[in-house]
Amino acid sequence: MSTNKDTNEYSLAIIGPADTVSGFKALGVDMFAATTAEEALDHLRNIKKQTLSTEAGKKYAVVCVIEDLVSLVDQAEYAKVVSGALPAVVLLPGLEGSSGFAIERLRGLAEKAVGAAII
Repeated sequence: MSTNKDTNEYSLAIIGPADTVSGFKALGVDMFAATTAEEALDHLRNIKKQTLSTEAGKKYAVVCVIEDLVSLVDQAEYAKVVSGALPAVVLLPGLEGSSGFAIERLRGLAEKAVGAAII
């Protein structure tokens, strides 16, 4: 019998429209269905709270979010939710492809980190 000591204590999650993210369940990724930006932000808040909790429960190392949903939320609120080391939030393009939001965000973070535009 496997104990928690023998397994990784962190999981992966994905947030997005059910038809887009449901296939990730087959890979062992926890799916959180969201069709609006506010639903996505609520899921992120709950995942963050659960991950940082000292009580027993599922904790997440990485949360993937469909980029179209993130581009529609209040960016100041989004920045608060994704601050800190865990969980890491990765933006993925939706079914229609990338809107460019994720690369612009990455470009801004890289520029802030090194003080110059490198991407």
